[in-house]
Amino acid sequence: MKKRYKALILDLDGTTIPNSKDSLPSQKVIDAIQKARKKLAVCVATGRSLRLAEPVLDALQITNPVILLGGSQIVSGNPRKFIYEKPLLIHDIAALLDLLKPYHDKLLIDEKHKAFTYFSSYKPNGVFTLLVKNLSNKTADEIISKISHLETIAAHKIISWKHGEVVLNISHAEATKQHGIYEVAKLLGIETHDIIGVGDGYNDFPLLMACGLKIAMGNAVSEIKEIADYVAPSIEEDGVAHIIEKFIL
Repeated sequence: MKKRYKALILDLDGTTIPNSKDSLPSQKVIDAIQKARKKLAVCVATGRSLRLAEPVLDALQITNPVILLGGSQIVSGNPRKFIYEKPLLIHDIAALLDLLKPYHDKLLIDEKHKAFTYFSSYKPNGVFTLLVKNLSNKTADEIISKISHLETIAAHKIISWKHGEVVLNISHAEATKQHGIYEVAKLLGIETHDIIGVGDGYNDFPLLMACGLKIAMGNAVSEIKEIADYVAPSIEEDGVAHIIEKFIL
């Protein structure tokens, strides 16, 4: 007999959609999610901003809370209003901008409603994430080590839209997908052990750790597969549709 889970929380890139900027979910995944919505709450946890996530949310008809920028923001499902925000601390931004000087040409800054490349006269104004783009795994790990003494920040690698590269996402220490899931569970009035979490990338480690059933995609990085309760088919095989059929319907 299947356990009755109360929520399904999906990563987007590499999980629900192919890992590229303008991707949309397949019709098979859309149809499966529509069936799942009749059984439980379907939510999203993504590193994307609202602007970049919205076409996918519309295609999936998501009406429950959405975790954005890796946990820095949460929006209500319908209408989409910001209901939770955790920006970086001002003193951490100053320290990070100094430590990241060698990478200023790769630095993307996410504020509430906009993202832009760093410029020398920039004055911080409500920064949610700093993204260091176009990195190798090795360089990203070196940067993480370099900034690890900052106790109120979190740094996670994200699989880049450019093949073979990663992006380093830096946020408040309490702005991970794990923290986002805790908030969403409160909003839905459920316990986290009643949630299925699905992901594929390095920044989905906190997502899976927060959920009762941890599922890695077949295309997931090894670190995610190692903690997963189940490894589903890959994004190319519509793994999300398989998960819904196996664990929800």
